[in-house]
Amino acid sequence: MKRRILLVDDEPLCCEHLCKILEADGFEVETVGEGGAALEAARTRLFHLMITDLRLPDMNGITLLTTTRAERLPFGVIVMTAYGDTQVALDVMKAGADDFISKPLEADHLRFVVGRILGRRRLIDELEQLRKQMREDYSFHNIVSKSPKMRKIFDLIEQVGPLGSTVLIHGETGTGKELIARAIHTADIRRQGPFVALNCAILHDSLLESELFGHEKGAFTGADKRKKGRFEIADGGTLFLDEVGDVSPAMQAKLLRVLQSRTFERVGGTETIKVDVRIIAASNKRLEDEVKAGRFRGDLFYRLSVIRIDLPTLRERAEDIPLLAMHFLEKLKPMSTPPVTEIDHEAMQALLAHSWPGHVRELENAIKAAVAMADGSVIHRDALPESVAPRAPRPAISSPLIDIERPLPDLTNDLIGRVERDYFTRLLACYKGNVARCARHSGLSRRSVTQKLQKYDLDRTRFKDPALVDPVEG
Repeated sequence: MKRRILLVDDEPLCCEHLCKILEADGFEVETVGEGGAALEAARTRLFHLMITDLRLPDMNGITLLTTTRAERLPFGVIVMTAYGDTQVALDVMKAGADDFISKPLEADHLRFVVGRILGRRRLIDELEQLRKQMREDYSFHNIVSKSPKMRKIFDLIEQVGPLGSTVLIHGETGTGKELIARAIHTADIRRQGPFVALNCAILHDSLLESELFGHEKGAFTGADKRKKGRFEIADGGTLFLDEVGDVSPAMQAKLLRVLQSRTFERVGGTETIKVDVRIIAASNKRLEDEVKAGRFRGDLFYRLSVIRIDLPTLRERAEDIPLLAMHFLEKLKPMSTPPVTEIDHEAMQALLAHSWPGHVRELENAIKAAVAMADGSVIHRDALPESVAPRAPRPAISSPLIDIERPLPDLTNDLIGRVERDYFTRLLACYKGNVARCARHSGLSRRSVTQKLQKYDLDRTRFKDPALVDPVEG
């Protein structure tokens, strides 16, 4: 389907010029000369982008812009302004324009801006489709995936979940082993019973034994009352033993006895307690290798690995990265003001290019950090952690006209000034006057950015949200 552009301008020559440029690039262009006609067209026909002049016979471009935004018409908006009118450009960006273009128009700059905004619009459509697919096709017991490898695991869970067999899950840290364990529990006939989890790697033997089997009052210093262990608490349900590969040989022997008999005694007690518990164990180590190295009991390994599940790394299921990113964004939406609902194309490309050594957990943390750093409802590349997106792309700047009649030093100084002023005007508009974000984007220090703003008489407070500007300072 061709991308459709609505062009709003009452100057026939300007419309003809823009149509030639845009149609040559394969766009379908419809032109109107008034704001009212533009609204009628936008309400009744599909457009992906509107380009409007600031001055129209029946209304100004900002009124047209705010009306389309209020009605949530689903297209990007570019406003054409007079060259060098910084205040008007600021007003346009505050009103919700995706960008502004100064007249006289340069074809290459127009193509760049149109391509960027339509690229983002295409991404918005794709993200909405991802949301729909997440809800309908790719969710399995709170696990989001369309990876063939993960779908095979989901099928296996559905098959073995009701059997009550002991399961061993292998996967690197952050791949979602506990989520898989919870999915198995949900598929079990014991789903009404408790799901109890314990990370075996964080406790030394004496504490781990007490946590697993409980203790009697007075069993050791500080044991002032009887305590139930995780096996007892999980009776009738599932006990998830995470990082079981880090358990000492002595504790391995005690675990083996419980798996064989489903009985144990509390620490300091003599009563034998019998439980009906499904055991799901997990490790980031390959236990068969640990057995060969003599660090893990072979008989315990075979007891645990009745059913074996190997989780792929996030690198091995890269097709899930956009799905997972949007899943985490949906979860975080109620916690952000305004709600962050989109990830732009460059940010998504950075997510896809990253190697994700921390897997799904690292991706979730990256989205959390990006939501905290986002300006507005969209996550841009520079909002992602530096470990994920180490370099932010610099904004493209159209080449100003060069007057070869002027001395080179004068021309150079003038052009640098014009470029820097336009650059920082756009950055301030983009980041709503946030100097720290402008500094990070530009690669300069905050002090250097502040000096540039003073040099070009750019007041950062004028670029803030109107509701955030101090009424005394304006």
